[in-house]
Amino acid sequence: MPNYKIQLKQGKRTIVAYGEYKSLTHLLAHYKKISTMQVSEVTQVIFKDDSLPPNDDFNYMTQFKGFIKNNDSRKSQQVVFNNLKKTLSDPELNQSIIENMEIDGLKVDSIATVLYKM
Repeated sequence: MPNYKIQLKQGKRTIVAYGEYKSLTHLLAHYKKISTMQVSEVTQVIFKDDSLPPNDDFNYMTQFKGFIKNNDSRKSQQVVFNNLKKTLSDPELNQSIIENMEIDGLKVDSIATVLYKM
């Protein structure tokens, strides 16, 4: 059975819940029946790692913010990555973004860095 991440909203309050349901239809029927909150977003959890995370040794760059761009369509998108390895070089990060990311199904042609936060 699929695992889901459910975003619920009511007024200014937003919460995220997780659950395993028979289907999306069953999930929506369940929340319609039991809750006054609106189901605003549902995503299927494809990967989940319940193992213990590594200890925080603070040996990383806190944050990277930048824009990735497809030059043909002139589409761009902001990306944010947290806790980058200090051994990671700019060319390695750029290559990983170009090899592994897309913008609306289009390849990434360029990356403009906005911020490296130490």
